[in-house]
Amino acid sequence: MLYAGILGLLSVLLANQVLFVRIRGEKEEKWRANATERVQANFVENVPLALILLYLFEISVSSKVAVHVFGSWLVLCRLLHAWGMSKYKGANYPRLIGAQGTFLLLSIISMACIYQFFIAN
Repeated sequence: MLYAGILGLLSVLLANQVLFVRIRGEKEEKWRANATERVQANFVENVPLALILLYLFEISVSSKVAVHVFGSWLVLCRLLHAWGMSKYKGANYPRLIGAQGTFLLLSIISMACIYQFFIAN
């Protein structure tokens, strides 16, 4: 619940940044405007699935520490991705770490959910 709330607020912030970029129109650098929209789109593509998997993981295991590690990891990765995309033109390490960290987290939680399914049945 904590991470859904934090990421929900981050989603509102990112959506507002897209709105402000569109309002400013031509005053914004082209790459920065595109990056702002991509940050929000990538967030919307990855975070809902990650939160669903995190919730399923949380209700299937007794380790609250693991849930907080994964939740914190997701928040950190999305912040790194957003920061890297908005501050640097082109490829950069914060963007790479944020994106790949999110994909790794999705893979780990997905495998944990599959594992829990077979252990529980």
